[in-house]
Amino acid sequence: MNIDSRIKYRHLVCFLEMARQGSLARAADVLAVSQPAMSKTLKELEELLTVSLFVRSKSGVTLTEAGVAFLR
Repeated sequence: MNIDSRIKYRHLVCFLEMARQGSLARAADVLAVSQPAMSKTLKELEELLTVSLFVRSKSGVTLTEAGVAFLR
């Protein structure tokens, strides 16, 4: 499996913590970064992969099918 070299460690850490926490805000708190930084990092990752990884709602985030596949 080849992973795009533009995907950085910070993208993976952001994705994994959001998947664990189920919330962008809680993930940002755990990683001690701002919510806008988390959002930007996730957007970059989704653009690199050309898929949406999470469904966002007021109650948090849930993985899409593509997100589940990427998590594996």
